Amino acid sequence: MSQYALMHKNDVCGSLVIDDETGSLRVYKDNGSGFSPFLGNADTRRMKHWWEGRAVPASRKMMQEVLKQAGCANTKMYLAKNLALSMTDSYWIRPLDLDLKYEDVKLSNMNLFSDNKVPYHNATSYDSNAALGGQMEKYWDIKTNFPTLVKESYKYFGQQAMNEAFATYLHDLQETAIPYVSYLVGHTEDNGLYCRCDAFTSDSVELVSAYEVIEGSKQQNDKSVYDNYIRICAELGIEEQQIRNFMDYQTLTDFIISNTDEHLGNFGILRDSNTMQYLGPAPIYDSGNSMFFKDSLFSQTRLSLLQQSITSFYDSEEKMIKNIKNRHVVNMDLLPTIEETIALYTSYGFPEERAITIANNYALKIDMAREFENGATISMYHEKNNTEI
Repeated sequence: MSQYALMHKNDVCGSLVIDDETGSLRVYKDNGSGFSPFLGNADTRRMKHWWEGRAVPASRKMMQEVLKQAGCANTKMYLAKNLALSMTDSYWIRPLDLDLKYEDVKLSNMNLFSDNKVPYHNATSYDSNAALGGQMEKYWDIKTNFPTLVKESYKYFGQQAMNEAFATYLHDLQETAIPYVSYLVGHTEDNGLYCRCDAFTSDSVELVSAYEVIEGSKQQNDKSVYDNYIRICAELGIEEQQIRNFMDYQTLTDFIISNTDEHLGNFGILRDSNTMQYLGPAPIYDSGNSMFFKDSLFSQTRLSLLQQSITSFYDSEEKMIKNIKNRHVVNMDLLPTIEETIALYTSYGFPEERAITIANNYALKIDMAREFENGATISMYHEKNNTEI
């Protein structure tokens, strides 16, 4: 077992014990400073989940080779070896026998060194991607002073990367004040697609996930989880109407593009990492698992589209959109047209048949969104009844 101090920049949050054999977090003791994850309400149970989610998925391509070269049996051990550093927040772990400051180890320094590595102890080095979650092949490009996230996609003609570009196009057309990440798409050298975007965090701005917000706070039983999240954000100092408009817009656009992966680590709020003041919602990001990317060869029905399970506050789209207060938050007349959708996907090498099927399924979602805007209830129950009629 190895003991570390959990640090937020140069402030000690608490102490933790990592199993040297498995890389698992065994014990966490908060010191009461209020700097710990989960809005300062961390305990061993919460921190075990935090640690597991911070590690790179073992399924990531080439991860086994990376682990072998690093001398680590699994990604949790790799995370510990890399001090649990992340590009999206200021948390890290400090070995108790080392006198290190955040300025010595922060990842924004890495562009000063060769091979994207910074030596910190003996022959060991650390990697800016050791805490980069998700299933797509992804890495931080730190050749410039401003980090850029690159995500590669090869399945289904690279559709996950293409979907990020489509979501960007949709938000661009809306001319919305809602913040969102802009993705650029291109071809990889080995017949895939990549998308890239600038980091929306920095040395002074960090991401606090919706999971941490919810898990770190008490819920009011008379409110939905959706409304509790908005309430908690308002209590943290974010203007309530701002966070509600954001959530309504994100939820409705997710419905329109059938984003099935808006889990609670895929959105959140921004915090000033120096003052610990909360700034507002983080921009919309990570829309790759959308536009029917696994089933885009198949024509869907309204019912089958609603039957797909999602990961978010709830497990279905009809449960999510029931929470929307502002049904007019998205301008339906400014959404990408069916023709534009087909043209966009075929321009990056998608077979026309596949692009047409994607666009036709998308058209069904637009029809439902327009009905919802006009006051209709969108549900599997209604669609089943309409089908039987």
